[in-house]
Amino acid sequence: MTDPVAITFVSSHARLGGEENYLLKLLQELGPDWVRNVICLEDAPFVERLRAEGIPTEVIPTGPRLGIAPAAVKVRRALRRANPDVVHANGVKAAVVCAAALAGSRTPWIWLKHDFSWDGRLANLVAARATQVVAVSQAVTETFDGEIRKKVHVVHNGLPPMHVDRGQGRARLFSLLGAEATEVVSLVARVDPTKGHRELLGILPELLEARPGLRVAFIGAEHFPHLEFAEELRAEISERVLEHAATFLGFQENAVELIAGSDLVAIPSTIGERGLGREGFPYAGLEAMAVGTPVVAYAHGGLPEMLGDCGRLVTPGDRGALRDGILGLLADRDAYERAAECGRARVQERFSLAGMVDAMRERYREAA
Repeated sequence: MTDPVAITFVSSHARLGGEENYLLKLLQELGPDWVRNVICLEDAPFVERLRAEGIPTEVIPTGPRLGIAPAAVKVRRALRRANPDVVHANGVKAAVVCAAALAGSRTPWIWLKHDFSWDGRLANLVAARATQVVAVSQAVTETFDGEIRKKVHVVHNGLPPMHVDRGQGRARLFSLLGAEATEVVSLVARVDPTKGHRELLGILPELLEARPGLRVAFIGAEHFPHLEFAEELRAEISERVLEHAATFLGFQENAVELIAGSDLVAIPSTIGERGLGREGFPYAGLEAMAVGTPVVAYAHGGLPEMLGDCGRLVTPGDRGALRDGILGLLADRDAYERAAECGRARVQERFSLAGMVDAMRERYREAA
């Protein structure tokens, strides 16, 4: 089968996060012959981004738990109207809705699994309904067992060739920070308790003692339901008189330019109360590697798969190891340059956007 497959994409969220970043790259590369339409399960900025791209987009607001069933009825009607060859459920919420909406239907559907949300019994029940499960890393497939594993495939996230002016990115980053700095460690993620902001703040005094000109940039949106967490972080920064050294830059349209302008990107994600928090295959890390900014990260989830021997992986939750990893790379220029070059080469060789899209075309054709 070589002809295009008409696909309806169902997106769990619309907040311009990692899942949306992935989906937009995929849609742009696939082109209109493959994209029937997109259904977003919330109304947020990603909806307008899709419409600006000329992609037919419908919003079916879907609340938690009890909101799933009525949304599934509406999604079922929308899928009947669209009549796609294949449905792509982008994220676990979309997969749960599609499992209900497509019950008894002959339309094949694929669950694109980005993370560890709702792992365990529910993930296996949803996967049993799907035609295929495509995971962004081997790590996020660990929850599946038995016969279900036969329908599971791994397609790593990919990036197009990236040409970013590091000097320009550095100038923009320093202007946003608005403070005298010699080095910048950036954390690029929404402001969420599992994304590691407290991990960096916890070691910031020690980082400053060793490198007084170092600054931390938190790049990412504050959003419901974690707005109080953002305020708590600001209060902690103020109490510890660290306002000069830690800055919230909010959502940035061209974050990759700021990543290129950073000395390091930190990914110290932590595991929350429900077991969430491990990274599946984060674009922030992939983009940092692609533009030559070394990464220091906690070694769990899909990060070891992504980084390999590039950058520094340290024991999850060990703030002392995180501190030493950051300071060690900044102090050892040879190791720093090796990590930067290793990251660039690894992305080019293993994680290209073209390779990702070719692999997804194969998945869609097989499902159809």
